[in-house]
Amino acid sequence: MTKKIYYTLPVVLLLIAAFMVGFIAPDVSASRGNPNDLQARINRLPDLLKTLVDRPSNDDTELPVLTTYYKVLGELKDSYYGKAIDDRQLTYSAIRGMLSALDDPYTRFLDPDSYKQMREENEGNFVGIGAQLQVNKDQQVYIKEPIPNSPALAAGVKAGDIIFKVDNKPIAGLDIDQVVDRIRGEEGTKVKLSLIRGPKKKLVELTIVRRMVEFQMVEWKMLDAANGIGYIRLRGFNEHSDSQFESAITQLEHKKLKGLVFDLRQNPGGLLNVAVDIGSRFVESGPIVIIKYRSGQQEELCVEKSKQNHKRYPLVVLVDKQSASASEIVTGAIQDNKAGTVVGTNSFGKACVQTVSTLNDGSAIAITTAKYLTSKGRDINKVGVKPDVFVASVEPKSGEDVIEFGDLKKDVQLIKGINVLKEKLGISAGKASGGKVR
Repeated sequence: MTKKIYYTLPVVLLLIAAFMVGFIAPDVSASRGNPNDLQARINRLPDLLKTLVDRPSNDDTELPVLTTYYKVLGELKDSYYGKAIDDRQLTYSAIRGMLSALDDPYTRFLDPDSYKQMREENEGNFVGIGAQLQVNKDQQVYIKEPIPNSPALAAGVKAGDIIFKVDNKPIAGLDIDQVVDRIRGEEGTKVKLSLIRGPKKKLVELTIVRRMVEFQMVEWKMLDAANGIGYIRLRGFNEHSDSQFESAITQLEHKKLKGLVFDLRQNPGGLLNVAVDIGSRFVESGPIVIIKYRSGQQEELCVEKSKQNHKRYPLVVLVDKQSASASEIVTGAIQDNKAGTVVGTNSFGKACVQTVSTLNDGSAIAITTAKYLTSKGRDINKVGVKPDVFVASVEPKSGEDVIEFGDLKKDVQLIKGINVLKEKLGISAGKASGGKVR
């Protein structure tokens, strides 16, 4: 029995730590939890710990989950005929299995590497090649777009390239996260990508040196200088998004901005507080989003007046089925407050809030701790934000060139958005080309 305790004590402690985090985390939401409820739960922790410590270790009825776990692990370490037992990986798998039983894809376990990757994305800097990946209808992982000023772009990677191999190893059967893991690595090291390009399925092989990439979250340009129509695309909501948006709107104002197309397509979301900051730039007053806790209590996250340092312009927001989470918070607030016209397709429909809690080995758990409603109380979970003007996107078939956002000849959602904005400005819009409009 001493041998089993020696092997399994760290595992048991990790599971207890995870249980402790699970006990207090459901009432915390992106550092905006209900403080009274949270304090009450923290005050109960000493009694809960005392109960756990005082229970006899050989009593199978008192702690059935932990007792069963360390008995199985002990038996494996004593008797399993096969590869060496890795306590850490078995524990990680056990936690993943526990969370999968919740049937919630957003409550998940992050090993140290995955958690580090999440932090880097939120901070806006990471080591890699600098390319956004996506999965097409044929379940092939392809390059959605190389990030500006990235090693991928410099090496010749193009939007629409299908990834066939990484370092000469086929990626068939791997999910997108596994492909990302293979591509990322230490700064200064090389990775070889085998790519299938274009309708002729040309094989292209590129060797790329990984380096620190600054993820530019904002792209901006003046679409129509004569009429003052500007364009800002936001790729995600990280720690730099709001400051980059501030810079973009300032530059457009220098070019005599009169109306804005705000592109949130393919934006998966990000930090809740950044969504509130950016939403505050479009909505005059009141809540940007309403957080609803499992207790039934609701909290309004209201407009940050400090963000209202620019004029509000006639506005069109572009969304698609990949616009999720924080994107939907901002879009919903704009639509609820009639601050702009939403053009595109229904958004993704992710109206839940995750709290990320770190564990002592550098891993973390992301737990769904609340749901959110739009500023006027609409529940968009699993249904998304419905656009004011529906325009279907043109999905390229396998091997076809990807239509780049901002293409004034082929981007039918943008073309319609410009025409809607021209109508707001009292300019003859002309006929929108392409797309299903109703």
